[in-house]
Amino acid sequence: MFDRLFLTGSIDDIDTSRSITEKTTSEIDRECDALTTDLLPIAQANSICNEVAGIEFPVQSQYATFRTDNDTIDHDQPVALIEAIADTLSEAPAINIHKQYRGSIPSETLDGLYFPDDQGERILEQITTALTAGKHILLTGPPGTGKTEIARRVCNSLADTHPYLYSDFEMTTATADWSTFDTVGGYMPNESESDGDNLAFTPGIVLNRLKNAQTEAQSNDLLIVDELNRADIDKAFGQLFTLLSGQSVQLPYTKNGREIELTTTDELSGRPADRQYLVPNSWRIFATMNTYDKTSLYEMSYAFMRRFAFIRVPAPTLPEDPADDDQLEQLIYDYANAWDLDLNRNEAMAIGRVWRETNHAVEERSIGPAIIEDILRYVNQHPEDELEYHLTQAVISYIFPQLEGVPKRRTIVQEIAAVNEIEALLLEQAAREMLQVTVATNE
Repeated sequence: MFDRLFLTGSIDDIDTSRSITEKTTSEIDRECDALTTDLLPIAQANSICNEVAGIEFPVQSQYATFRTDNDTIDHDQPVALIEAIADTLSEAPAINIHKQYRGSIPSETLDGLYFPDDQGERILEQITTALTAGKHILLTGPPGTGKTEIARRVCNSLADTHPYLYSDFEMTTATADWSTFDTVGGYMPNESESDGDNLAFTPGIVLNRLKNAQTEAQSNDLLIVDELNRADIDKAFGQLFTLLSGQSVQLPYTKNGREIELTTTDELSGRPADRQYLVPNSWRIFATMNTYDKTSLYEMSYAFMRRFAFIRVPAPTLPEDPADDDQLEQLIYDYANAWDLDLNRNEAMAIGRVWRETNHAVEERSIGPAIIEDILRYVNQHPEDELEYHLTQAVISYIFPQLEGVPKRRTIVQEIAAVNEIEALLLEQAAREMLQVTVATNE
């Protein structure tokens, strides 16, 4: 596909909202006439080519290639011809702004990620259904379940397989400091002014996905917002509520004396003005949210939530009964095989027990396999006879940060400390310093 697309003729007379199969013969003829207006006469094209290369315009076939006398590709002739018609060219979107997403996301998108019981395919199917229904996507689940990686891979796949819809994708992380200045934009000193006293509108994260900041060409970049509910949604998204519901919205900023507008394809005829940001019908936000964050960070309003499809990415179910340790061991080996890790049985069982105690200590508090992968890789680099020390250090490094602010973190730490392969004293010292909790049950 093209990065930028320029057309001859009068493109405002062409209905780009319908495909050619939906048009009558007379409409097609009329639009072909509009598209071929202002073409160079063949005599003028021959004259330009003769002047540049000493030969006339190639006419040996419909898709003739410009070549030199020694049969190499000639760039001078097409460049000269384009320069001759440059003033009559109009830029058109290189992507289809009207077409909705229709398709399926290939299962290979998640290659290298392990999901038990076909869970990965079910997640992709839910994402596909939501996209087709016109919803934005919110992936929720415990930390370490792969939400961000799923979003990144799906967006990359969509941009690769649907280049006529999506120009690219961008990833950002929400913060509690976000405001509409970050997402929509606002006035900043004009860099083109030498004194810097004049202010000009500078688009934010969302608007920059809709229009290329350098060329101002129409874009359709998917947006991934990691850890969405770290932001104060009302403060950060404001006017975007209206946009996400499929309606145009006027912004409280101006460009060349006119209000800046976010507009939908239904409410725009012709090409957007430089003060307008057009939202393609297939544009989507992909967001992620750790379920741990609900207790300590901003809750999302219902008005915002109903614009998203919530798709769960849960942690795997771990057998709770020690009598089922063989199932737990097999699960660890399944993940290790997906990550190309060679484990011995002692490592597999010790890490499996830590995972089980972490996830079962407190209801609705669990960690996903990405954190276990970090622990596996850490332990796997050290001698087996030092397993207890290095496993404890890995728990401190990778699990403890996930327990910050968790109300019942002491209970979780106590259950981990009870695992035979954990050095309880080392864990106790780290828990006091990092989490302000003790392990001893009599305190």
